[in-house]
Amino acid sequence: MKFNLGDIISTTVLLCMFLAIFFVMIHMIKKMKSTAPVPPPPTMQQQVEDLTKRVSNLEQQVTKLADKQ
Repeated sequence: MKFNLGDIISTTVLLCMFLAIFFVMIHMIKKMKSTAPVPPPPTMQQQVEDLTKRVSNLEQQVTKLADKQ
């Protein structure tokens, strides 16, 4: 078998690119693991309960203002 210089160079470049991508992926996975997990957004039920509390507070304020007048 006879290898050309171009074959050796292109194979080496492809190997280096593969190794670089491999190490970058490992680095990104480690970085993702080290970040603190984001708390989940409030569920629809929690949002409904919060809005219900706010509405009831506003209704109480309205009734108090109506009683004063």
